Amino acid sequence: MDNAENGTQSGRGAGVRSRLRRMFALGPKAWRGAGLSLLICTAVLFLAITIGGGGHSFAGGAANLVFAVLLGALSLLLGTLIVQLLGLIQKLQQPYRWILFGSLFLLINVLIASVHLTGNAVAVALYLVIVASLLGAGIAAWIAARKENRPRRSPAAFTIVGAVGLSLLLVWFAWPGQPYTVPEPVHGETAQPPDALGHPAETGPYNVLELTYGSGTDRHRSEYGADVDITTYSVDVSPMVGTPMAPVLWVRNTFWGFGLDQVPLNARVWYPDGDGPFPLVLVVHGNHMMDDFSDPGYDYLGELLASRGYILASVDQNFLNGGGFIEAILGGLSTENDARAYLLLRHLSLWHTWNETQGHPFEGMVDTENIGLIGHSRGGEAAAIASAFNHLPFHPGNAEIPFDFGYNIRSIIAIAPSDGQYMPRRQRTELSDVNYLVLQGSADSDVRSFQGSRQYDRVSLTEGSDLFKAAVYIHGANHGQFNTRWGRIDVSFSQLFLDRSNIMPADVQELTAKAFISGFLEDTLRGHREYRRLFTDPSLRRYWLPDTFSHIQYRDGATMIVAGFEEDMDLTTLTIEGGRATGENLVSWREEPPVLGPGTLRGSTSVRLGWDVEREGEASYTLVMPEGLTEQMDATSLTFALANVSPGRDPLDFTIAVRDSAGEEASLPLSHIAALPPPPQYRMFKWPLGVGFLSEPVFSTYPFLLSDFSAANGSFDPRAIVEVQFLFDSASGAVYLDDVGLSP
Repeated sequence: MDNAENGTQSGRGAGVRSRLRRMFALGPKAWRGAGLSLLICTAVLFLAITIGGGGHSFAGGAANLVFAVLLGALSLLLGTLIVQLLGLIQKLQQPYRWILFGSLFLLINVLIASVHLTGNAVAVALYLVIVASLLGAGIAAWIAARKENRPRRSPAAFTIVGAVGLSLLLVWFAWPGQPYTVPEPVHGETAQPPDALGHPAETGPYNVLELTYGSGTDRHRSEYGADVDITTYSVDVSPMVGTPMAPVLWVRNTFWGFGLDQVPLNARVWYPDGDGPFPLVLVVHGNHMMDDFSDPGYDYLGELLASRGYILASVDQNFLNGGGFIEAILGGLSTENDARAYLLLRHLSLWHTWNETQGHPFEGMVDTENIGLIGHSRGGEAAAIASAFNHLPFHPGNAEIPFDFGYNIRSIIAIAPSDGQYMPRRQRTELSDVNYLVLQGSADSDVRSFQGSRQYDRVSLTEGSDLFKAAVYIHGANHGQFNTRWGRIDVSFSQLFLDRSNIMPADVQELTAKAFISGFLEDTLRGHREYRRLFTDPSLRRYWLPDTFSHIQYRDGATMIVAGFEEDMDLTTLTIEGGRATGENLVSWREEPPVLGPGTLRGSTSVRLGWDVEREGEASYTLVMPEGLTEQMDATSLTFALANVSPGRDPLDFTIAVRDSAGEEASLPLSHIAALPPPPQYRMFKWPLGVGFLSEPVFSTYPFLLSDFSAANGSFDPRAIVEVQFLFDSASGAVYLDDVGLSP
């Protein structure tokens, strides 16, 4: 009975299929008609969309029509080729077809995370699939032909092509990349450092002592466990950290032995063998693999600064770092940078308590009036957030977390910082009246664009104060070598593809960091103002820095800004009341925030000026100021910041001219200080991979002494300047100009 029913159902199914085949068996003419109809309808819609409103003029309509026809023809051809390719793929044997598509899917997904751009991922995946397939097919065919005593020329050719292709890929993986030569800067007269001013990176007079403080229960590091020198308490940061998925939280808690409600206050301390009090500096790392501990990586700073009379504590926040592959898949901690900042302030609480505790090893050792924070990567952003939190009564996102800090944090140093990981009120962190230094490397493959320059823009200084800020862009510095544990490869899963040819040696990068950081702290925490020249005098850096090149943007509270380009939409108005701007023969003149990277803008507006002497003649941009301004503030120098955005690779030089109220003029070339170097370039990935962007505008500040203009024209009165002119009198180019000011 069952067999009969099955047979009946099978017969009915066959009949239905037969009727459907007859229904759609329309014959060759019907299929050609369908194709013609589809082609016409597609063409009409395609032309309607692509031509659009361009048909209102003959030239525009004709150009659009030609373009649309060519695009349509190419699209149809591509579609045909794809169909042909799919047909060929269908003929492939099934096991290889599965492996082919599986390999492509896996490789492209993995490579997108490694080489960023989809085009890069597809190109590398296809290349590997082709050469590996040729090699394997050639070897298998050669073995089969040998067994059957058939000619083996074709299999041998496949094998050779595949082997050569795979060998070239391996050689390319080992190749560091194509070195890029940075043009030598053209300096003006070379300044001599004062005899009494020692090199900021030289070891100081103090012997250096070391100890650790922490929970005393760390299961992975004895220095925070059984061998800890000073035992501390734990802190609850769970309200400030996004809760990860339960499996991730379980893995993290199991590894560390504590949860986010009981994180320790751990740190390594380098301090002088002396009586003190000494300025206190905390340094904190950024995000890294949590089990590859980052806090020992600032030993080079600890040893230097302690020898020069500072207490430096490298704060352990590894328990807030990434947890590996499981977190890459399921997600890890998020929005935790406020917790990093909060922990820095809790460490400062410890130090203030110890400084006042009778009999404590650090009793009376801390100069609590002079505190600095240093942060690297996310830690750089956290240092700025901590400075902002320091003056608040509550956490800005949670009033149930009271703050009671108010410490004398005078200086913030950010090393290759992130920006915008934490955004209170959905806004980036603002800072006021604190000294700020940011360092960024041109060869940074982690924080690729100069994000720290945005925080630099958001540091406001009270006019007349002795505070200053500086943004330093170091050619050849990468992200990881600022920490001795992180190394030369910034993004580990991209290491086969990164261009490593322009990364400076680790010892050179450390020496550069030591010079800038030590010089900054000597000025801002020790009051040795002579070290400010490291940031204001380009020629002086040649004595103190390694054979590298740096752009430095600088601004202090004593400078009166004449033109900051933030005031309004009128191109002719200036920051100073009563001032105005004029331009002649400029091919571009507009105010805008410079673009740092794809989709990233700086936080401040600059004026962009372009010129072409051959086409338009000499061009100029003139700032007219009220009379008596320089006399009123007793100005001694004219300062301004420039960024080269010209397409060429040569330094720019042009003329700076000033005019006094009596009509006397004096002029100096820009190269009196230094010619403006070309836009800094860095190729993240090796050729021929795409890189997204090659350069970004980086500013250098130029300080011109007014006495130098007087030397150029003895009749010129520097106390009566009414006009400053930028005379673009050579070749062509484009620059951003910002922060034109007068300094006493």
